[in-house]
Amino acid sequence: KATLQVSSEVDNGALVPDTYLVRQSLLDAEGQVVTSVETSSQTILAKEVQDNQCQLVVENPHLWDVDDPYLYTLRTEVVCQGRVIDATDTPCGIRDIKFTADEGFFLNGRNIELKGVNCHQDHAGVGSAIPDALQVWRIRQLKAMGCNAYRASHNPMTPALLDVCDSLGMLVIDENRLMGLSPEHIGLLERMIRRDRNHPSIIMWSDGNEEWGLENSVIGTRMAASMREYTHRFDPSRPVTIANAGGYQLIQGLEVVGYNYIVQNDVMNRRRAHPDWKIVGTEETTGCGTRGVYFPDAEGRWMPAINRTDTTYENVIERGWKFYAETPWASGLFYWTGFDYRGEPNPLGYPAVGSEFGLLDYCGFPKDEVWYLRSWWTNEPVLHLLPHWNLQGHEGEEVDVWAYSNCEEVELWVNGKSLGRKPMPKNGHLSWRATYQPGSLRAVGYNHGRKVMEEKLHTTGPAAIMALSADRTQILADGRDVAVVTLQLNDKKGRFVSTACEEIEISLTGPARILGVGNGDPAFKGSEHPDELECQHFRIPTFNGLAQILIQSQPASGAVTLTTTGVGKPASLQIQVK
Repeated sequence: KATLQVSSEVDNGALVPDTYLVRQSLLDAEGQVVTSVETSSQTILAKEVQDNQCQLVVENPHLWDVDDPYLYTLRTEVVCQGRVIDATDTPCGIRDIKFTADEGFFLNGRNIELKGVNCHQDHAGVGSAIPDALQVWRIRQLKAMGCNAYRASHNPMTPALLDVCDSLGMLVIDENRLMGLSPEHIGLLERMIRRDRNHPSIIMWSDGNEEWGLENSVIGTRMAASMREYTHRFDPSRPVTIANAGGYQLIQGLEVVGYNYIVQNDVMNRRRAHPDWKIVGTEETTGCGTRGVYFPDAEGRWMPAINRTDTTYENVIERGWKFYAETPWASGLFYWTGFDYRGEPNPLGYPAVGSEFGLLDYCGFPKDEVWYLRSWWTNEPVLHLLPHWNLQGHEGEEVDVWAYSNCEEVELWVNGKSLGRKPMPKNGHLSWRATYQPGSLRAVGYNHGRKVMEEKLHTTGPAAIMALSADRTQILADGRDVAVVTLQLNDKKGRFVSTACEEIEISLTGPARILGVGNGDPAFKGSEHPDELECQHFRIPTFNGLAQILIQSQPASGAVTLTTTGVGKPASLQIQVK
């Protein structure tokens, strides 16, 4: 059984008083009424706004869950003189959440480790003007690597993104932009919560992030306490957190303590001092770098992953996951970040103009670390080798060959010679020292002594083939829907050329437009499109063998043909707009 407490406001915009009642009906996913209730008739004055409270009792509710994101619809109708004069539908879900000090997070009574990422809201080719369909695509990329939680960084999310998280089963920390107690600060907090509080995906409100001037002070603690009470006034059903950067004391009195980076927060000693604290890792570093780059770039545009180069913090991405995976009293973690984003190229500077913290690059192409998380965040068999074997200019040098896998054992062959079979450490990776010469890498994964999968990498020839693929080949003719197209450069044998950076011409015909293009290069300034008004023709370099094209429908049906030239024979892809 579940009880829904429903609050609705009725506004009489007329010039005279009137009488009305409110009917609340809960509809299931098929549109059938599950339960309903009506308020008694009441009088409302001209220009008055009245609050109406009622309860709906649901027997045997279908619960919303990350693996089964079931949504109901609450239909609210204003009935005046026997007629429905206004109605609104509110999607909602029924679920139970609980944070505990000893066992972490529970959803519907089931203990779940939060496997999360932080994300800014921007994407290659469109900046922060992300279409709703692209929001769906981005969340699906995160779900594919086993991610089940998303933290907004560091401002309220667009409602469209929350709708996607509701429908796909992604847990959310919804975050306020600024801490403060002025009417402006509290007004911002209230507007966020009132707007978003019906989304079942939201499991916690964050009242602030890394407020260095407020942490470790009585002012910050008092401010956080006041903001917590305001937050509960607007929504008493969810706990409140604040993400702490670190220090000797932090902000005290939080319902759930948010830790940004275990290297900045002495989590274990704080656990000993405060065993009653409920905690979550609101930020933890991915240790990422530039997709497909394994050696430093002299011009400062790109960098290899910190995971492989920083001996101070060995295996950075593993450090965070191992800690939280092995800490049952913690609720989980949120990596910084899911996707690369514009700005903050730290530790690089110009000509790099984008961050490289993402598990996925600015286009959403996966970096190697995605396979590390897939190995330990999913139940699917995984075997991934790095680096690629197109390391021209490094012949004769020793390199570390890594395997990310959840197989029990992995054996590696380099140019036909076995370098040994090793057991895979839990939540870890395997490494072999090899001398680079053009040729091939081959790895075999074993479970219970039996071969279960194989991975091969080859030194390829030059780019000779353009391969086009789309996430969907049919989109809606609503002027809003988007197809995400990947352009991949292969050699004449059809093998991915992981180092190809070739200039490509892109053209489009039919009832659609090229909304934007990108390639994941953090030093990429932007593409050229000679027909700026038409958005039918672009010129862009691939980056390490890949580029992305976003095609948006026009409000007309028909076939759309995308054509690319620049490498080998022209390639084309057709998308139907219906």
